[in-house]
Amino acid sequence: MPRSGMVWTAIATLSVLAVGGCSSGGAGAGKGAGKKMGAVGVRVAVVERRDVAVEIEAVGNVEAYASVAVKSQVAGQLMRVNVREGADVKRGELLFEIDPAPFEEQVRSAEAALLRDRAAERQAAASIARVRAEAANARAQAQRYMTLFKEGVGAKEQADQYRTAAEAQEAQLKVQMAARESAQAAIAVDEARLEETQRELSYTKITAPMAGRAGFVGIKAGNLVRENDTAALVTILQMTPVFVTFSVPEKHLPSIRAAGRGLRVETTNGETGTLEVIDNSVDASTGTIKLKARFENTARNLWPGQFTNVKLRLRMDAGALVFPEAALQTGPQGNYVWVEKGGVAEMRKLAVERMSNGWCVVAKGVSEGERVVTTGQLRVTPGVKLEILPEQAAPEAAGQR
Repeated sequence: MPRSGMVWTAIATLSVLAVGGCSSGGAGAGKGAGKKMGAVGVRVAVVERRDVAVEIEAVGNVEAYASVAVKSQVAGQLMRVNVREGADVKRGELLFEIDPAPFEEQVRSAEAALLRDRAAERQAAASIARVRAEAANARAQAQRYMTLFKEGVGAKEQADQYRTAAEAQEAQLKVQMAARESAQAAIAVDEARLEETQRELSYTKITAPMAGRAGFVGIKAGNLVRENDTAALVTILQMTPVFVTFSVPEKHLPSIRAAGRGLRVETTNGETGTLEVIDNSVDASTGTIKLKARFENTARNLWPGQFTNVKLRLRMDAGALVFPEAALQTGPQGNYVWVEKGGVAEMRKLAVERMSNGWCVVAKGVSEGERVVTTGQLRVTPGVKLEILPEQAAPEAAGQR
């Protein structure tokens, strides 16, 4: 066959195929265009009445119930560190030991001074007893010779000598009594000094002032520590119980004050506590009021410094009208929901009170027992037929084979 004939044959074949293809596509399109849209598959939930909590959500910060920065009250060389970082400690447990030798020497010196002054006090007391007896004898002699002088038997000069001797003994008695008072004052000073040195010696053994959890140790054995240094040797936090502080908008203050202390507060990890403190002023810069709740924290799920979401429960509303939050829709005209009525969709405007734990609490718009669409709303229009799909399987059940 000539070349030109072969070309015309190929062109004709392609034209036939093209026409056949177009005819086939057109028929298919016609069938699709003629098919009517079926019912929209959705899932629904029943509007019901439940006891729903009225809660305020906030972000709280965990605080230790008590915090103590352990510092040395005396200066010296740190001999031993008995506390383990991050360990629980008991009240009175030995944490650190400072070299006691210098303080033991001060105690011995104070004890010696006390013994010396007590001996001086005893000596002064003995001298007082002796001088008092001598003064009494001198007074008696002076009185006797004065009587003899008045009777004309004795000489005036001799009577004056005995009177002068008696006065000297009286003066000596006063001196000895002053010496005893001085010794007693010295004893009081010595006792105070001894008590002080004994107390300083006791400070060389640093114990835990309360039960709690120890943090990082700020110094190692062998180093010198200073009295009341700015840096703590270790910080102990009491973690059972703990406080959680959080702030809520001031508009809730009247309800909180009306309920008072003891309101239930719950964290996201399931810990439950009670409201203990309402701050005495509203923060004008943020328009919030600070609150503090106490948690027993026996399992130590709350850690000081940690941030956690909290819910403050104001009250329980009994028999509130609710449906799942997933059914709620929002449009230009406000909140609405799709209601299944007789197998078709009906739009209902709602007066929503609030959301609570996945439930939408409504004041009006739907009635108890009605069914609202929870999934598939994007394809729903007023009056469209609805096909109710079965409930979805739980994630764990759906994953089983």
